[in-house]
Amino acid sequence: MKIFVSWSGERSQQLAQALRDWLPLVLHFAEPWVSQSDIDAGDRWANEVGKELEASNFGLICITSENVASPWILFEAGALSKSMQEGRVVPLLLDIEFRELTGPLAQFQAKKLENSGLWDILGSINRIAEHPIPEPRLRQLFDALWPELEKNVHEIPKTPQQKKPTRPQQEILEELVSSIRGLDSRFRDFGEETPSRDRRRKRLLHPFMIDEMVRQLDLGRNDPTKFLVFGSIVRDDVPWLSELLMETFRETTSGGSKRALEAERRLLAGFKAFRHGPWSELMQDRDTFHLIAKMTQIFEEKYISRDRNFPWHRVDPLSSEKPNEEDINSP
Repeated sequence: MKIFVSWSGERSQQLAQALRDWLPLVLHFAEPWVSQSDIDAGDRWANEVGKELEASNFGLICITSENVASPWILFEAGALSKSMQEGRVVPLLLDIEFRELTGPLAQFQAKKLENSGLWDILGSINRIAEHPIPEPRLRQLFDALWPELEKNVHEIPKTPQQKKPTRPQQEILEELVSSIRGLDSRFRDFGEETPSRDRRRKRLLHPFMIDEMVRQLDLGRNDPTKFLVFGSIVRDDVPWLSELLMETFRETTSGGSKRALEAERRLLAGFKAFRHGPWSELMQDRDTFHLIAKMTQIFEEKYISRDRNFPWHRVDPLSSEKPNEEDINSP
């Protein structure tokens, strides 16, 4: 069974290589594949990875504190999710918490690099094997060989915590556009059933879907669950916009009023960037783009701009200008 082990960065590569050597000792049928060069290698990487993705049955993504926000690791995660069935891609966390996963990584059931986490992963791989190992035997092998992997993991250098620099939004968008253009053609043919699935999905989308779901769930206009609902709808088509909606839901429910306002301001900026940016050309299905763009406009007008009298909603979402004290205190 082919297991695709994804990595980016020196420490992530060391973890991937340790897994490559250790997994076949526990699962005799396992054939881990780890690229010998980082994702930045370009066309050579793309051709090789594309071939291995098609042949792989399971995917492991080695996540560390320094690569969790790497655009390349996020896009490779997206490629894995498209080429494999649900539940067969697992981010493996070396030194970070679950809550730090964002974007495409947040859709997977991640596991920490610890005894119980690895045991769960081995169980998942074993269950889809053509000739699985009996569980009692697998437990014996795992218990006997876990200390060896644990020792190798402890030898991976620790990275001191550093404050992550804040990147301009325009720079992030430009990087996303560049990456999507390069990866779109490489992964567009994965899975022969994708076109029919996309057609079925497009028939389900319509501009007033949010309204119907809000009514069905009996949500009030100020209920933050609406962000969660919208995020789940656009997750497959626009992962970064889905993450902005999920972040707004989290901040609105537990982050305090100031952080909630900041999250909503970022969401409004994301809506505007989506509608007026290059996404209509980048998305393969123009109809889906127009449907989602219309949904963002309706959602903004009905559930953000009008349901609260926040001063920040009176200014351009992309503007850095903040209201003065008189605006904040005015009725």
